[in-house]
Amino acid sequence: MNIAIIGSGLTGSLAAISLANAGCRVDLYERLSDEELIDRDRTYAITHSSRKILERIGVWSHLVSNLVPFQYLNVIDYELNKKFQFLINDLSLSDQKYCAVGWIAEHKKIMFSILKFISDIDHINKIPTSVIPNTNNYELIIAADGSGSATKKKLKTPSFNFNYDQMCITAKVLLRGAKSNEAFEILNSQGPFAVLPLGGDLFQIICSQSLENATNKMNLSKSLFLDYLATLLPYGVQPDTIIDKPNSFPINFVFNYSFYSGKYIYLGETAHKFHPVGGQGLNLCWRDVDCLTKLISVPIFKKNHRIIPFLYSLSRLVDVLLISIFTDSLVRYSRSNISIFKLPRTFVFFVLKKYGFIRKFILNIMTNGL
Repeated sequence: MNIAIIGSGLTGSLAAISLANAGCRVDLYERLSDEELIDRDRTYAITHSSRKILERIGVWSHLVSNLVPFQYLNVIDYELNKKFQFLINDLSLSDQKYCAVGWIAEHKKIMFSILKFISDIDHINKIPTSVIPNTNNYELIIAADGSGSATKKKLKTPSFNFNYDQMCITAKVLLRGAKSNEAFEILNSQGPFAVLPLGGDLFQIICSQSLENATNKMNLSKSLFLDYLATLLPYGVQPDTIIDKPNSFPINFVFNYSFYSGKYIYLGETAHKFHPVGGQGLNLCWRDVDCLTKLISVPIFKKNHRIIPFLYSLSRLVDVLLISIFTDSLVRYSRSNISIFKLPRTFVFFVLKKYGFIRKFILNIMTNGL
């Protein structure tokens, strides 16, 4: 089967590798150079669903040395002053042997490794443009060109979308008092706040703020920004040094009404993009890749390729919809500081802290999807 992929970011590139392994001939269209693709300052949480996908297509061993594992995920509600932990024991038995609740990855490192992996695969032909000269040459065309997809605009595919009244601030910071194998997801009235380990004393801060507050914080000097972080970090954790200049970006919600249009299939952020809380973004995109590969690998579907876009869209609906509801609800839960919500919030924390089987159920959804 001849397949074109538009966009060779982390989702498009992984799709190219996965589909080439499934016996497809892949033309990978990308207008940006490898250096431009690599030079992005983003950090991702990698779950066991992604680990399993990477293992199946032979990429895991090439990436794992660039990942930072964490054994503790601390969830803290500042409004209630309550905390519970997700631990390795909360994972399924098959996942526990990896000795990590999850992994943290820096974009530059894993993008470099994946592009290097692609260069050794004969069935992937990289083409330095985002325009396909003759779409009739392909049975399927995969659009993985991001949330601002030119392909989706060209095909006029409708989507449900809105902008949160928030911005996300990110910074790499050296911290005292935090273990190198623990991550934090903190809920407060301004929005979710994540602290992700990058090795040693280095951590990635991902902070959701109102638009006004975020603008003010981005104008602070480094010393005042550190003082501000000190007010947000958990008790006993103190910021020492900002390693790079803080960045900020708006947060929006995108959900396509359909994940395909004719023989075009929308993959990753071209089809869906949600709030970064919970670190579900990249894992959800890679589960798209896995679902599509499994469908294409079925001989009867391979022969009747016209049905694959519809089956893919149908297969991904439940997982993507539930993750969209989960992430949006978590944001609204975090920001609901009205006193009437304190009782149900207290009950949620009591249940999660006391009953391990509920913790395991929640972590399994966050880790493996549906």
